[in-house]
Amino acid sequence: MATTAVQTSQPSTIDRDLAGASQGPLADPGAWAVIAFATTSFMLGVYNTHLIGQGSLPIVFPVAFFFGGLIQILVGLLEIGRGNVFGAVVFGSYGPFWVIFGAIQVWFAKMATPSSVDAGVALFLAMWAVLTFFFLIASLRTDWVLVAVFALIFVGLVLLAIGFQSGSVTWIKAGGWVTIAFAILAWYHAAADVINFTFGRRLLSVGRIPK
Repeated sequence: MATTAVQTSQPSTIDRDLAGASQGPLADPGAWAVIAFATTSFMLGVYNTHLIGQGSLPIVFPVAFFFGGLIQILVGLLEIGRGNVFGAVVFGSYGPFWVIFGAIQVWFAKMATPSSVDAGVALFLAMWAVLTFFFLIASLRTDWVLVAVFALIFVGLVLLAIGFQSGSVTWIKAGGWVTIAFAILAWYHAAADVINFTFGRRLLSVGRIPK
C-alpha cells in the first residue's frame, strides 16, 4: 500500500514528482492501488460492523475482484517495472488477498461445513497478519501515516482472525471498526499523493520519515 520505494539511495516518489523529475515513461501508480485497497476495505468494514444488513455482503465481491484485487495486482506489476520492491510486494500481496477472499465466499465456502469455513477464514486472515507485520517493519522507512495504516491493518486482521476462529461477533465487529479506521487513513494517504502531485507542492502532509 505504499507509494514510495524504500531504497535509501533514491528520493521518495513524491519528492521527485514535486521537483518536476517524474516525466519518465511510468508515473507513480501507487495512489491508485491504495484507493482500491481502502475502498474495498471500507466496504467490508461496514459489513463486519453490521452497519448494513448481512445480506449485502455479495455486493462487496465484485469490488473485491475488480477493484481491490485486479487493480492492486496490476499496480504491483507496474511497481516491478519502476524498481519499487516495497510497492510491488505489498500490492502484489494485498491484491490476491481480495481475489482469494471473494473466491472463498463465492465458490469454495460451499465445499465445507460452516464451522470449517470459519476456521479456514481465520487461518487465511492470520497468514496475512503475518505478512502485514513485516510490511509494517518495512514501512518504518516511508512515512508515519503509512506506518499507522499498516499497524491498524495488522490489528484488524488479528481481531478478525480471532473472531472467525471463536465465532465471536464482538471480535468481528471490533475488527470491522479497525478496518474502517485504516481505510480512512489509507484514503488520506492516497489523497495526499494525488493532491500534492497535481498542485505541485505539499498541501497534505503524511509525515515523511527521514532516511
